[in-house]
Amino acid sequence: MMKGHIAPNMIIGACEWVALPELGINQLRARVDTGAKSCALHAMDIEQFDRDGVPYARFRVPIGRHENMRWQRCEAHVRRMRRVRNTSGEPEERITIRTPLIVGHSRWDVDITLTNRERMRYRMLLGRTAMENHALVYPARTFLQGKPRL
Repeated sequence: MMKGHIAPNMIIGACEWVALPELGINQLRARVDTGAKSCALHAMDIEQFDRDGVPYARFRVPIGRHENMRWQRCEAHVRRMRRVRNTSGEPEERITIRTPLIVGHSRWDVDITLTNRERMRYRMLLGRTAMENHALVYPARTFLQGKPRL
């Protein structure tokens, strides 16, 4: 093992159930993508504002599918603006937030960019930086960790 690295404590599949508890999201299907550096969350009606001089973002995230879909209203501190290449390879500026992520029994903080992913099958993309030191990916399987344990 290389110096300074921690051995991952779980094996995850190509897709996993995740929770973002500080955003009020108890379960969401995420696509695990080792080709993507960062995480991305499908967010609509993104609005930036200041709270006591601190930058924040207000946005909505769709939860559930089709007839059972509801909109979760979220607010989070804006960590930074980040230039990211989208699925088409085009660069775009995105708001980046930092929030706890739960996969299975494990919880850790991740940076997530906010973007419109309505044309994508999964509302969240779990990128390799978020998995570093936490998980190994077994791409032939899905949902190995089950629903998040809050």
